[in-house]
Amino acid sequence: MKLVKVLLITLAVLLVIAGLGWQFWLKDQVAYAKIATAYGAKQVCSCLHVGERPMESCMDDFTVDISAVTFTNDGAVTTASVLGGLVKSEASFTPGLGCTLVKP
Repeated sequence: MKLVKVLLITLAVLLVIAGLGWQFWLKDQVAYAKIATAYGAKQVCSCLHVGERPMESCMDDFTVDISAVTFTNDGAVTTASVLGGLVKSEASFTPGLGCTLVKP
């Protein structure tokens, strides 16, 4: 019975620590990742399709370090992702209209 109580208390403490970690650190990091991928997908899509520039040239447009963001271009759809694809956004190119965010 003592072992069960110790395990339950340990589990409760771990849950509280995980909850505090989410509240004060991870939640903000996920929000920043969503913003970065949405902005990056739109910018790279516009650079590739509207500006007709190569991907390497598009990476020079960013003034901050975006090495954690992975960009892929599949035809008219540009995808930006981080955390192994857990957070990603897509921008689509429409001739005459430009690029629009499809999946933030």
